[in-house]
Amino acid sequence: LAYVTLTNLHTIFLSRAFSFDQNGTKCHLLSYDNFTRGVRIENDFNFDLYQKKDFVKECIIGTGLNYKGKISKTETGEECQKWDLNTPHEHHFLPRRHKKKDLRDNLCRNPDNSTTGPWCFTKNPNIRYQNCNIPQCSEVECMTCNGESYRGPMDHTESGRECQRWDLDEPHKHLFHPKRYPDNGLKDNYCRNPDGRQRPWCFTTDPDVPWEYCSIKQCDSDNQSNIETTTTCFCDNGAGYRGTVAVPREGLTCQRWDAQFPHSHSYMPQKYRCKDLSENFCRNPDGRDAPWCFTTDPNIPWAFCKNIPRCGAAATEPEECYKGSEETYRGKQMKTRSGILCAPWRDHSERNKREVVTLSEELEGNFCRNPDKDKHGPWCYTNSSLVPWDYCTVKLCKATHWCGGSLVREEWVLTDRDPSCPVAALITEHVRIIQLPVAGCRIQEGIVCSTYGWGETKDTGHEGTLKSVHLPIVSNERCEQLHRGSLQITNAKVCAGGKRDEGVCEKDYGGPLVCQEKGSKVIVGVSIHGRGCARHNRPGIFVNVAHYTGWIHKVFKTYPYSDFNY
Repeated sequence: LAYVTLTNLHTIFLSRAFSFDQNGTKCHLLSYDNFTRGVRIENDFNFDLYQKKDFVKECIIGTGLNYKGKISKTETGEECQKWDLNTPHEHHFLPRRHKKKDLRDNLCRNPDNSTTGPWCFTKNPNIRYQNCNIPQCSEVECMTCNGESYRGPMDHTESGRECQRWDLDEPHKHLFHPKRYPDNGLKDNYCRNPDGRQRPWCFTTDPDVPWEYCSIKQCDSDNQSNIETTTTCFCDNGAGYRGTVAVPREGLTCQRWDAQFPHSHSYMPQKYRCKDLSENFCRNPDGRDAPWCFTTDPNIPWAFCKNIPRCGAAATEPEECYKGSEETYRGKQMKTRSGILCAPWRDHSERNKREVVTLSEELEGNFCRNPDKDKHGPWCYTNSSLVPWDYCTVKLCKATHWCGGSLVREEWVLTDRDPSCPVAALITEHVRIIQLPVAGCRIQEGIVCSTYGWGETKDTGHEGTLKSVHLPIVSNERCEQLHRGSLQITNAKVCAGGKRDEGVCEKDYGGPLVCQEKGSKVIVGVSIHGRGCARHNRPGIFVNVAHYTGWIHKVFKTYPYSDFNY
């Protein structure tokens, strides 16, 4: 919607709206809108009506040079004089001389770009002109806290740049589409805060400036009354958790929010006043899945606080099955397979009926356990002279598959399995896109690369934490020899590793093999199921990403705006 010059008529046509004819697929420019005298809106399913926002917005940006609203009284209530009249006040701001200023009727305007905003000549012979005191859009609706609930009309950034519409990908492609975030008010091109930043922001229409913050007035009261606060548990994603838990899990301690060591970050208490970033307590200032914190471990930037219960969730009994190996069972089964009640471990710790068992924390009570890693599963002592000990009926838990993945584009994850959770990852200071390799390239044997995952650690700690291990590249020929010809290693595969206890395992599969290439990190492989975990002289096998680079780019072009790009 803009000024359209019709050269053959030697005039300027000002479009205030347009209608789209769905049957004829044509647009009709309109010189009027629903505020024009004598015009009314009628419903017609064959037409879509669009009105230019400048003509319906009753607030100004900056000096209000582009204000085209319908206010026609001054700050003291004086009625405005029509711009095409010279009575009672003679002037030179006539519509025919300033055709682009929209000097229609007696509406407040700012044709001379006055620093005090829109004004008008008055009908009062004793008052030549007055300001109209039209509010700034930044002050029409104030924001509380970080403005996550702000739904005001501000549509320009603090530098004056116009905001890009949230439902468009031009000039900047992004993930914050209204259909993905229906509860965040992503309408039109208004400033919003869908991802918990310091304050409302928007993408700009300037191709060289992706996004900027917006200047919006802070409300006098800074309380977030719509957030329910809790102290002993958390609701939803834990944005209202205000408890004092500061240990995300055993062996880890939270870093203070006002500290920048060992991890530097932007979540400072003074910038997130309503998030109560006190001391080093677990919080959720940015809308993640649950309360979290930065940790004091230099190798673990942050972690979810898994020891905070969810409000209203019934206490669940430990699962009566074991996962992985039998010695991991920590359930409450206390009867043998023959129905005999188990005896307390402390009563039998020194009796040599089976073997000497040293008491530990997991051998408290009389629960079935497997302290000696018996291949037949959990067992326990009894007080029966006929059956001194027996196995328990504890089954292997139903198998589940966890896999990793790598973000190779804003909405594309590269992995080895179909995902069960098609939710896009947001680009943050902890989530980055990894670069794809050049098609057909090969990494030289011996180059040390890294693989990442949340996989099995054989009880060495940090389960559920992203870990990495350095692996040297092994040639395909050597890799096939080390696997003794049991596997055919084609050009579609790449091998790395081969050292005992250093490689990929359960829950790592689908994760990346990353190499350094001229200052950039490049994903060269995707880990796949092999034969065992990190075995000696058995290099890990990865999908050779360079073999599929051309296909990946073809998919990008074929499905540029797919909702589920995995």
